[in-house]
Amino acid sequence: MPGPRDSPYEGGKFELIIYIPPDYPCKPPKVDFRTKIFHPNINSNVGIGIDILTYNWSPALTISKVMLSIYSILGDPMLNDPLQEHIANMYKTDRSQYETVARDWTQKYAMGYPAYETISKELEGLKRCPPSYGSAGPVDGDMFHWRAAVLDLGDSPYAGGLFEVDIHFPLQYPVESPKVVFRTKIFHPNIDRNGSIGLDILKDRWSANLTISQVLHSICSLLKNPNPDAPLVSEIAHMYKTNRSEYDTTARSWTQKYAMG
Repeated sequence: MPGPRDSPYEGGKFELIIYIPPDYPCKPPKVDFRTKIFHPNINSNVGIGIDILTYNWSPALTISKVMLSIYSILGDPMLNDPLQEHIANMYKTDRSQYETVARDWTQKYAMGYPAYETISKELEGLKRCPPSYGSAGPVDGDMFHWRAAVLDLGDSPYAGGLFEVDIHFPLQYPVESPKVVFRTKIFHPNIDRNGSIGLDILKDRWSANLTISQVLHSICSLLKNPNPDAPLVSEIAHMYKTNRSEYDTTARSWTQKYAMG
């Protein structure tokens, strides 16, 4: 189904599945969106919230009329009885934000960007072979926003800590590198106070052949073996070079304070 013109779904192609029950047309079909969509009347776990698919179904209705009704609510959502209250509230109170988010989802999931397929394959790979460093996966089902937990830090001052990392994939991934940021505070010469990471493969040495699993392994390696010659925090790099004992003590203290619950 194409997204309606002059709507935040314009340009998108949305795939639906239609289940015809044995007692159709006495009972309505079940229709689900396979393509993710940001809409107050559509919930991937529940279905599509239009009355003709439930209490207002009539044997006189056809699949064609059902599809027309679904197409209609894409351009004109029904807000009195939404399946997604928070989206309906956004539509009512901040229409501009609603359209921005809906358009963003349309670009990500309904416009055939290769990034979605690539990210999905990487996620399946992580499920088949869980990484030693911890875990990684989508936040609230958003394939373009992941969160990782970095655990495997061996004999370093970060051992025993759980460090959360946010991963944002661009639409051009894997041609463009993901943006990876530490959520957990950490004392490290290559990670600044904003969580930015000074890692070459996230910048000038990025390659489309790299995977997010390899990136996270590289981050683990960087934690165990800092690079004080290319620091983001020069004061910490200086301490690492000149007073390793103090560096280890401070890094361990931060780990206990911020990364151990």
